[in-house]
Amino acid sequence: MRIPGRTERRVVAAILVTALIPLVASIVVARTVIARVSATAFQPEFGVHLDRALGVYAELAAAIKQGMRSEAEAIAAADPLRRSAFAGDAELLGAELARIIAAHPALVSLRVERCGGELVGARERGRPVDPAREKTLTVRKAIERAPGAASGPAPSEGTAAPAEPTRDDGDCEGDARTLVATFAAPSARFDELESAQAFAQAYRALEREHRKEYLDESYGDAFAALLGATIVLAVLAGVLVARPVVDRIARLAAATRPVAEGDLSVRVALKGDDEVADLGRAFDRMLEELEGSRARIEFLKRMGEWQKMARHLAHEIKNPLTPIQLAVEECHRRYAGSDPAYQRLLQTTLEVVEEEIGTLRRLVGEFSNFARLPQAELEPADLAEFLREQGERFAAVEEAGREHASDEALLGRVDLEFDVPAAPMPAALDREMLRRALGNIVRNAAQALRDAQRAAPGAAARPGALWGRVRVSARSEGQSHLIAIDDDGPGVDPAVRDSMFDPYVTTRYDGTGLGLSIVKKIVVDHGGTIDVLDSPLGGARFVIRLPRAGTPAARAAQRAEGEGGPRSTSPRAAGGPGAPAALGREAFSDGDREDAR
Repeated sequence: MRIPGRTERRVVAAILVTALIPLVASIVVARTVIARVSATAFQPEFGVHLDRALGVYAELAAAIKQGMRSEAEAIAAADPLRRSAFAGDAELLGAELARIIAAHPALVSLRVERCGGELVGARERGRPVDPAREKTLTVRKAIERAPGAASGPAPSEGTAAPAEPTRDDGDCEGDARTLVATFAAPSARFDELESAQAFAQAYRALEREHRKEYLDESYGDAFAALLGATIVLAVLAGVLVARPVVDRIARLAAATRPVAEGDLSVRVALKGDDEVADLGRAFDRMLEELEGSRARIEFLKRMGEWQKMARHLAHEIKNPLTPIQLAVEECHRRYAGSDPAYQRLLQTTLEVVEEEIGTLRRLVGEFSNFARLPQAELEPADLAEFLREQGERFAAVEEAGREHASDEALLGRVDLEFDVPAAPMPAALDREMLRRALGNIVRNAAQALRDAQRAAPGAAARPGALWGRVRVSARSEGQSHLIAIDDDGPGVDPAVRDSMFDPYVTTRYDGTGLGLSIVKKIVVDHGGTIDVLDSPLGGARFVIRLPRAGTPAARAAQRAEGEGGPRSTSPRAAGGPGAPAALGREAFSDGDREDAR
C-alpha cells in the first residue's frame, strides 16, 4: 500500500479537523438535550395544559356552531322572510332568500319547506362547498306566520319545485313553514381540534408505556457512534478525493524536471475536467509552443549563418569570374597562328571555360537568392482558393509541357491533380512566396519521377510517356490547415529525412542543396511546419501545416512579420561589391529548385 504523501496527509488532516470539531460539539449538545428532555419532557403540567388547550378548541367549535344556530334563528324570525314564506309568491320568496344569502357570507344555501318536506323556495350562494377547506352545518328552524299575513293559494303544479325528502323538525303541522339553512365554516379550526386530540392521545400513551425507553441514554451513545462513523467516512472520502489530485500534481511536478534540463518533448497528458487537468493541458500546450518556437528559432539561426556563408561564397566566386572569362577570350582572340590543333585547343578551352563560368554564375545567383530570402508579408486569404488557382496554373503549364514532350518540361510529363475542399480555409498568407514553395516541391517531385524513370529498364523505349503521378490535397485539422504533396516515385531515404531541409544538403550531382531550405524558411515564416513522410501512393509525402487565421500561431507569425523578423539584407551586402541590384523578391525564382532524393 502506498504511503500517503505530505499534501495528501494535510488534506486528510484538514478534513478530519473540520469534521471533528462540529461532531464533538454535536455530541455534547445531544447529551445535554437528552438530559433536559429526561428532566422536563413528562412534567404533569404538560398534561394539564394540553387538556386545557383541548377544552379551548372544543369551546371554539361549539361557539361556531352555536353562532350558526343563532344566525339561522334570527333569519327565521325576520318579518320579511315570514311574510314572503306564507305569501305564496315564489318570485318574492326567491328575492328575499337571495338578499339574505348576500347579507350572510357564511350561508351556503337557504330552503323553505312545507310540512312533509315539500319545497317552497330555495337559493344557493353560487359556488359549491370545497370539502378540503370547508365544513358545513345544516340548521332547521320553524318560520312563524307574520301577524296579518294572508294565507297563500294552495300549492299547484308549477308553483313549487318537486318535493325533496328531508328530516322534519318535529314542530311542523298544517300549513307551517320550515327554514333549512346550510352554513359553511373554514375547516382549519376543526382540523386543529382533531390533530390536538390525536396528539393528546399519543402523548398519554407515550407517558404511560414508553417513558423509560424514550428517556434511555443509550440514544446518546448511538448518536455518538453514528458521528464516529461519519468521521471515519470523512477521512476515507478525503483520501479518495485527495489521492487522484496529488497523483496528477506529482506527475506534473515530475514533468518539470526534464523540462528544466532542456527536454521539451515531455507531455503529462492529464485526463479529467477539473482545474488540475486544465493545468496539465495548458502545460502540454506551453511545451508544444515552446518546442515549436525553439525549433523555429534554431532553424532561423542556422539559416542566418548559412545565409552569411552563401553571401560570402557568392562574393568570392563572382568577383574572379569576369577576369577569367575575359582572359580566356583574349587568349583566343589574339592567337593568329595557323596550327589547327592549337586552334581547336583554344576553342575547346574557351567553350569549357564559358560553360563552367555559366554554371558558376548560376550558383552565384542561387547563393544570392538564398542570402536575400525576403521576409513573408502575410495577409488574410483563403488557402483553398489559393490552391485552386495554383491547380489551374499548373494545369496550363502541364498542358504546354505535353505539347513539347521534352524532359525539361517537367510538369508535362506527370499526372498532376489537386484535391481541395470547397469550404473556405482562412489563413494569413504571402501568396507569392507560398506559390514559390509549392512549385518547388511539385517540381522536386517531378524531377524525382523523371530520374527514377530514366534509371528504369527500358526507359529509352518509352519516349513521351508519363513519369508518374503527383497529387496535392488539403484539409483542415483542429487549428491548422494541412497541405499534402504526394507522389508515386522512389520516396525519400529515411537516413536523410532529418537533414534534408538543411542548406547545402543534396543527393543530386548538379544541386546546391538550397531549394528545400528555402521552402522550409517560407513555411516557418508563415508560422507553420513541414515534414517528410511515406506517401500512400508509394513515394514521398511532403506535409505543410499552416495555422488557421485567428489562432495563436497565426497571430505570432503576423507579429513576427510586423516586428521585422529575419528580413533580407541590402543587395550589395547580399552579393558583395558589384552584386546585381535585382536580387530581391522578384529574383527569388525557379532557380531555387532542389531535390534531396
